[in-house]
Amino acid sequence: MKDELMFEYLVQMGAMRPEELEMMRKQKQIEALRGGAMESPQGQMIGKHYVPPSFTQYAAQLGKGYMAGQSQRQQDAAMRDFIGRQAQALEELRRKRQLGQMGVSTFGSGQMDVSDYSGMGPLMGP
Repeated sequence: MKDELMFEYLVQMGAMRPEELEMMRKQKQIEALRGGAMESPQGQMIGKHYVPPSFTQYAAQLGKGYMAGQSQRQQDAAMRDFIGRQAQALEELRRKRQLGQMGVSTFGSGQMDVSDYSGMGPLMGP
């Protein structure tokens, strides 16, 4: 029973791994966008003349900051959903484990499972 539950746990968490990696990748993109929004626009020297930053550079900086904030809110919601699904999967496994230890059949057959899962062997003989 323990091996079956461990296998099921690993399968469920493994199935969530690509989604977790995707969320980590998106978080890095958001951090890069936020970092770009923190840099102030720079003027440039053209020959011997200084050209100050354009108002569009400032507008682009504000846009980057806004987009980083929106993306972060979406990412936070996705992460909360992901963590909730992980917790639900763990709770389901915990419930299955408790049912198995109490001797209740989890297959819906209505028959009592008489195996002793504490490592002492079966309760009844053959």
